[in-house]
Amino acid sequence: MREEHIRQRIEDFHAARLNCAETVLTVFCEETGIEGAFYPRIATALGAGLSRRQELCGAVSGALMAIGLVLGREIGGEREPAYRAGNEFMTWFEEKFGSKNCREIIGHDLSNPDENTAFRAPGGKHETICEPMVAEVIRRLLDLYG
Repeated sequence: MREEHIRQRIEDFHAARLNCAETVLTVFCEETGIEGAFYPRIATALGAGLSRRQELCGAVSGALMAIGLVLGREIGGEREPAYRAGNEFMTWFEEKFGSKNCREIIGHDLSNPDENTAFRAPGGKHETICEPMVAEVIRRLLDLYG
């Protein structure tokens, strides 16, 4: 069931043009039973490397929010478990994908309409890089916290 759900949501990601942060957070919450009206909306501004600035990859942003949901603190609580898990996740991500920077990962300037079109075209890097990467991030989070 889990793998089928991930596959289906990645297809939805492609069809609905959800960003990486929205997809990671939404699928993680669905799979772990975290309910709330906050996703995917809370992740929207983090897509395309923080509001299309192509800095921190949206899959990383979404993953850090998911980690915060699991290990985040209440007011006055301990922050180290979330910091430690977030750092471990970012180290894994950089080792796995070579960077945590959106522009470096995809090699397109999304503010350029022609490059954005090429990125999203069938067989483009959204399909060949981002979708498999998002699925791998979701699997990693679910293996650790699901």
